[in-house]
Amino acid sequence: MALLRSAIAAALMVWALTACASGTSSLKDFVADGAAPKRGMAIAVLPFENLSAHPHAGQIVAQLIATELYNRRLFTQVEESEVRRRLVEKRLDGKELGRETVAREVADALAVDAVLVGSVQDFGYRYGLKPDPAVAATVRLVGRDGTVRWGGSFGEVGGAMSGAGDTVTAIAQKLAATVADRLAARTAP
Repeated sequence: MALLRSAIAAALMVWALTACASGTSSLKDFVADGAAPKRGMAIAVLPFENLSAHPHAGQIVAQLIATELYNRRLFTQVEESEVRRRLVEKRLDGKELGRETVAREVADALAVDAVLVGSVQDFGYRYGLKPDPAVAATVRLVGRDGTVRWGGSFGEVGGAMSGAGDTVTAIAQKLAATVADRLAARTAP
């Protein structure tokens, strides 16, 4: 009986260490009825609003998501420098780009079907016994007509216990891949 208890205790410890090592992720997303994103539509990924302590988190996460979407070839994307150039040309200073009404104006100015906007709430380390990297963001694909075609909330926490030394950037890349995967799953052919 003692051997059985020891085996169960060892199994629970292995499970707990595995859970800590792998980190955690959370996501919730939706797609608009009758307005699902369509493969091949023209989009622009705008810099995300930064609500975190890291000074460039919004730009970093938006660039990582743009790269993941480009790699999946779901949409025709306007290149980042072209987005910036057109925003300056149209005198859109980048403030409040996440609001649906502003996103609609930007989509018109950029001549795209939709813009991907969002905000980054967490981009750093959570300190405890060992620091865990964490990234959290909300993302929306807003159509030219102002309809939120797709949106979601995403979070990734790395596992400092893994010994692999997850970094905030590595966790942000995981989050970006998750966002692109979910958007791809919700995109109509």
